[in-house]
Amino acid sequence: MPYRQIVLYLLVVLKKGMSVFWALYAFFFAVPFPMILYYSINYAGGDRHAGSLSSPYWALAYFFVSVVLWGWLLSRLFFQWVIKPLKEERVSKRLLREGIARNAEILASKKTGKVMEGHPEMEITFRFDNLSHTPIHETVTVVDMRPELHRFNTGQSLHLRVSNDLKTTPIFAIEGSEVEWRGWRWLATILGWLLLTGLVIGYYMLSYQYENQGTGWRFLTFFHPLFICPFTILGIVWLFSGGLGSLFLGNRDALELKYRGYRADARLLDAKQTGTYINEQPQVRFELEYKDRRGGTHQATIKKVVNLLDMGVTKATTIPIFYLENQPKKIAFYEELNDL
Repeated sequence: MPYRQIVLYLLVVLKKGMSVFWALYAFFFAVPFPMILYYSINYAGGDRHAGSLSSPYWALAYFFVSVVLWGWLLSRLFFQWVIKPLKEERVSKRLLREGIARNAEILASKKTGKVMEGHPEMEITFRFDNLSHTPIHETVTVVDMRPELHRFNTGQSLHLRVSNDLKTTPIFAIEGSEVEWRGWRWLATILGWLLLTGLVIGYYMLSYQYENQGTGWRFLTFFHPLFICPFTILGIVWLFSGGLGSLFLGNRDALELKYRGYRADARLLDAKQTGTYINEQPQVRFELEYKDRRGGTHQATIKKVVNLLDMGVTKATTIPIFYLENQPKKIAFYEELNDL
């Protein structure tokens, strides 16, 4: 296997493995950890101490807010598990009819080890031109219905249909792919969501039965799992899907830059640390200057969290970027958006 393909393969595996690790890590600190702390502290000696109870008004406030938080969380999950698959199925079918045609080359391909109804699941990385004819990469998981044709092997070509408005997902679809209705899977997700909803309701009932001790809902405090767990989960979702990302580049902006942007080699004018650290990695403000495809010169600023091992980028002469022709101040690092 060529060196470039080996590197691409390792990067894809590392990225997926780290995503699973951080998801489990976040779940532990959002659900089991608060429960362990709460019950070990408040019930270490048996009955709960009266001084740790909330006032009646605060108890009602905690109860109301916790119900709102759980309701919000469960509604988000219902959309993700039940509504979104139906919506994506309709979008995929429309893309196959109306999407903009693009040819793609498979750069890396591997089997995930999973089998879907007797067919192997594969993870492929391919390169194609975006809406501005700038080469970009994407990595997706596909189920190979006809493995004997070797359609998804490295070096093979794919025909894509890409969305022109970028308003709904998926953004692209592979020509020849089959969009099937998986009724049993959809039903399983509904049952899973109903089970989770039942567990939340049951937790409320059990907590009241064993913790009220004649005081009603006054056992509810800010650190009770009924309150802190949904609060923490929604906080993590906000930070990593919108809140934290919006400090650097919004998801919508990133999508526009990747699928409508042009590539340019920007000249590094200055690079300074901002004093902000994310996971002990410094945030750096880059001052860049680049020429667009029409010869116009623009200066732009971008902030990026840089791994300490990659601080050499702050000494680079030029850095490849994406830019939008109609918004030249809005840029992103080419490699950061291009997955690999």
